Amino acid sequence: MSQAIAVAVFTYLAILAPDGNAFDRFPLLTPVESNISFIMKAFLELQSQWCPPWRYKKFYILNYNSDQLSEDILTGILQLNGPPWIISTEASGLTYWTYENNRCAVIMVSGYERMRPARPLYYGSRYFIFHPNLVEGNVFMDQINSGMSCILDKAYFIVYNRTTIEIRHKNFFTNRTIQLDPAHIQVTDDLKDLHGRKLHIALPEGNEEVATFERYLAETICKQRNASYEISSLYDASIDYGVVNMGMPFSTTDKTVALGSTFVSVMVPRSKPKPIIAVLIDPFDHYTWITLFAMVFVLALVLSLFGKVLSQWNIIENALEMIMCILGGPTRKYGGWFENQIITNYCLLAIVIVYSYQSLIISYLTHTRYSPEINTMDEIRNNCMFPSESRWAAHFHFHADGEYDDERDNMCFLFASRDDKQITTLLVENMRDIDPAAEQAYKRNLRVADTVLLKYYLLYYFFNKSIIRELFPFYIGAFRESGLFDQHYRNKSIHTSSYKREMFGVRSFNVADLSIIWYLYAGGVMVSILWFGVEIAFFHCLRCGRMVRKRCQTYFLRRKCEIRNTCSME
Repeated sequence: MSQAIAVAVFTYLAILAPDGNAFDRFPLLTPVESNISFIMKAFLELQSQWCPPWRYKKFYILNYNSDQLSEDILTGILQLNGPPWIISTEASGLTYWTYENNRCAVIMVSGYERMRPARPLYYGSRYFIFHPNLVEGNVFMDQINSGMSCILDKAYFIVYNRTTIEIRHKNFFTNRTIQLDPAHIQVTDDLKDLHGRKLHIALPEGNEEVATFERYLAETICKQRNASYEISSLYDASIDYGVVNMGMPFSTTDKTVALGSTFVSVMVPRSKPKPIIAVLIDPFDHYTWITLFAMVFVLALVLSLFGKVLSQWNIIENALEMIMCILGGPTRKYGGWFENQIITNYCLLAIVIVYSYQSLIISYLTHTRYSPEINTMDEIRNNCMFPSESRWAAHFHFHADGEYDDERDNMCFLFASRDDKQITTLLVENMRDIDPAAEQAYKRNLRVADTVLLKYYLLYYFFNKSIIRELFPFYIGAFRESGLFDQHYRNKSIHTSSYKREMFGVRSFNVADLSIIWYLYAGGVMVSILWFGVEIAFFHCLRCGRMVRKRCQTYFLRRKCEIRNTCSME
């Protein structure tokens, strides 16, 4: 061992003095100083492999040992050119500074410390623990390696005294402690073989048979890393990671971005078939109807002003004549070149309009048409009513009133889901006995709107700080780059109760289907009676007006004559 120390010291000094005059520059080192130099060299190599400075920007130093040798080692560490150090001597610093993942810590212990947590607890940082080699035994290291208190599965113990150094690491999968050669350090990969470790996966209740990709990912990891898995409850204290379909980050756990997405879906009523009377309006959109009536009004106005025969009528009568030309053709003989040209071109246009209108009506009578679906945010706000207990309804200014079992037809529901519409439909079906929104959506046969709320990337939540977490970024990246996630659900034959619209009515017409004829007949009779009443009232008003005017004229003439006679007598 002394020869190895001497070689290490000489090598270290040669690094400091590459011109070969190291012994001329520095005095001969004592055995303690040589050992400290060797410890520094071993620490630098271990640090470059386990906690490279380019990845870990800060190092946390927890000093619980006031021994002079420990102070000398700590001074040598602080003098290294590396990232900034954060130093703490408080007992709570171990939890405060190093509990989270993605951190690196150096701990100087005396070896007599004891940890007394309520239960075994994983700590997430990567550790370099400098532990003196005690004659009576390494108390602190033995307690940590037992796994009965704090579980530091990412820790390397550097056990030292004044002349020797040992580097130890506990592999919790094999339950063995390995020792590294300080002169030739090679950090082992504990995750290469999990030695039968059982992964505990938590999925929301009702998701086990739907979210099959989580099972596929776990099977792949277990097959390649010699492990097994089981589905556990979210309330199980032993779970390694889980998925929560809540549509927002779960801030109390460590997490990593997974494949897929979580969101809050809106379950809305399906559109209903349009009434049969709608075939009279649907062939043309409202812009076409407005244009058609505007054309009739303009032609009636032009013919009232410039026509030879039709100028004798008022604009209302001419407008009725234009409508009759569309329905049955001209009703009288017209005169003048201008008037005949207008009526001729108008009749040709009416033929095209009538035939296209008629063919569209025939097509619509054999085709089941539906009202527009509710999809956009404005349509949801204007047409939906949500239960008062919906926790997201107030956030998006939705109308909330009533209970989940309200019988109104415009009731909509918010449901925490994931991935896409197909998975959402399956989750509603599987969770109808668990979630009240899913129960009502399944009972009412609601559909998933295109608009989703609070959409985030799917996250895997790690409920402890085990080294198991470091497996997932590699596998998630591999599945994403290969496109296997998208292909997984496409290749799965998953049965779901699908809703199919009745598009074509391939059957004979009955009285109910031909009710439009009765509507038209009844409407025509009512319009005829109404127009007949209007004509009678109009002509009676004209006659009454003439009679009143004649009586007024007679009265005024009589009064005028009486005034003249009176004036002549005077």
